[in-house]
Amino acid sequence: MRYSKLFFITLLALFVGVATPTSAQGEKKGAYIEFTESVHDFGSIARKGENRSHTFHVVNSGDEPLVLLSASTSCSCTKVTFSHKPIPPGGKSNVKVVVEPRKVDKGVFHRVVQIHSNASNGTAILTIKGLAK
Repeated sequence: MRYSKLFFITLLALFVGVATPTSAQGEKKGAYIEFTESVHDFGSIARKGENRSHTFHVVNSGDEPLVLLSASTSCSCTKVTFSHKPIPPGGKSNVKVVVEPRKVDKGVFHRVVQIHSNASNGTAILTIKGLAK
């Protein structure tokens, strides 16, 4: 009898633990950065041509304001601009990435942009790629 009572209490504790929602099961606490896309392919670009740009759309899917702090690029051929104004929960903003083809070596290129913010999910990574002719 004692073992069956202990088994029932253990089983009940497991059931309550699984059925109770926790922050690890999907809640996004704090600021949370997400992009509608994280990779952009410029396709074929002329090295002697004009600068090319792409705008990435950022969403704060957390429950606190998101502040974009800085950006790091893997090449001096890549420039990044964005607003430093806080993005409210559920709000949206833009990150513009510009590639300067004359600074890119001929052939396939692949560049990484790191977006640093106060987001609880860490640094966001954006990628641009293409073929410089």
